[in-house]
Amino acid sequence: MTALARDPRIIIRALLLWHRDVVLVGKAALIMLGMKAPGTHRPMDFHGVNEVEAFSTTRRLTRPRIRVHRWHMPHPFITEREQVRIAAAEVSVLILAIQGEWEWVCEALRQRVVTPESCRQTRKSLTGRYPKAKVDAAVADICLAAWSIPELEMGRVLRATGITGHKPNHKVRVGEHYYYLDQAFEAEKVALEIDGGSVHGTIDGFEATMMRSAHLDRHGWKVLHVTPTMLRENPRFVLDWLASHLHRRHRPKTMFTESVLRWIMNGASV
Repeated sequence: MTALARDPRIIIRALLLWHRDVVLVGKAALIMLGMKAPGTHRPMDFHGVNEVEAFSTTRRLTRPRIRVHRWHMPHPFITEREQVRIAAAEVSVLILAIQGEWEWVCEALRQRVVTPESCRQTRKSLTGRYPKAKVDAAVADICLAAWSIPELEMGRVLRATGITGHKPNHKVRVGEHYYYLDQAFEAEKVALEIDGGSVHGTIDGFEATMMRSAHLDRHGWKVLHVTPTMLRENPRFVLDWLASHLHRRHRPKTMFTESVLRWIMNGASV
């Protein structure tokens, strides 16, 4: 297959010639709606889109880099861009969550392409397409409002252990500065920050993290810095450390072994 034939934009145009009623869904649909793909900084950059997915009311098709499902997408959940029928962003995010494509889901939340509430209101678009339990699980995880996979994993274990009193990606003002905290416990003024190497490991990222922590500390916030590796290898330690800074009413209601906590982080239900 030539590079031109692998180009998602060419595939999308070919699908329209094949059948005009197709409704684009999934990663390519989100890019068409203005989302920047994970790891990119430009609109309409299809990096990471290895397959174009769509719905058709009358046809199905499976080819290299193309997958068309036979399914009737309710009209209220369809929009149009550049003469291409596209499923609402929330529909694509729900489907990607069910498929386990959490990097894309978290990025859509971070860029505010969708919100947890807008996804919750769109769940009826998939009635009959996926089992209710799968949709419920996807919506529940989307409602953790994580902007990265490590934040999602943290949100899952906080939920499972019954830790309360926190707000994900919460905007706070400290002096003249505004910061988004990964998990903000306002009653205790505790911020749980998950620092990944790709951002915080650069010289500029490290300097920004230190200045941010200094500003927060100066205004009474206790910042707990956790790395994704810390969380995945020592989840019990991280939770115990966090709990030691929380009011009794916000502490864990139950606890699990480290192996079970890792299963929970990976999406297992308990």
